[in-house]
Amino acid sequence: MQDKLDDWFAEDFGKGDFTSQSVVDNQICKARVTGGPGVISGLEVVGDLLERHNIHFSTNYKDGDSINSDLIIMLNGKAHDILATERLLLNILSHLSGVSTYTNKIVKIAKKVNSKIQILATRKTLPGLRRLEKEAVVHGGGATHRMRLDDAILIKDNHLKLSKSIEESIKSSREEYPNLMLEVEADNEEQAIEIARCGADRVMLDNFTPQEAAKTIKKLKQFSKIEIEISGGVTIDNVADYAEHADFISLGSLTMSSKPVDFSLHVI
Repeated sequence: MQDKLDDWFAEDFGKGDFTSQSVVDNQICKARVTGGPGVISGLEVVGDLLERHNIHFSTNYKDGDSINSDLIIMLNGKAHDILATERLLLNILSHLSGVSTYTNKIVKIAKKVNSKIQILATRKTLPGLRRLEKEAVVHGGGATHRMRLDDAILIKDNHLKLSKSIEESIKSSREEYPNLMLEVEADNEEQAIEIARCGADRVMLDNFTPQEAAKTIKKLKQFSKIEIEISGGVTIDNVADYAEHADFISLGSLTMSSKPVDFSLHVI
């Protein structure tokens, strides 16, 4: 993370903050960060950034807290350092808090229907930001699907087109990686039943309508050990329609479509 912070800072800093160097004396000053409303994420990362640039900071918040305040972080340091880190600091908080805030909205909607449902982030993340975006989902009350390809077996439609059958795919996966969770994607009810019958741990109902999902899940209940995940086509507007009977709902939109939360930095 330290190397990433240095790279991100260098991307913005270039050869120097020529504006601050030509206009501002490099005196000790104070500043405050304001923002919200939303669920905050990125405070830990921002803390590392500020420490690397010798800026003292304090906050009464932690990642995952709800915010709607005129004071999120107090800063104390040299003016050039504060002004040079300002945009990177705000970008981190805005993006990650956007993810956690959007996730929190979806989690609350889904849990009103099914208190046991888990809302999952997918691998649809910006390159280099996966860990932070996944953490932001957790801060919003969600959980993570696979962090990487080696975390679990997930047999999708393209795997099945290149393999012999669902049964053979499950069998070979069990033999090769017996300790990994094994999930298979289903495009229709018939596939879902076959996946459960062949002993997968979890079936993913992909791009089912709420009505199709409800009908298929009812038939899957005969397989007591199978976990049921719904993915594809789920939005904040229809997540409640899917949530009643599933164990998991995964949404790429948590990390790819969230609206940033507004933050500002003000020298005082």
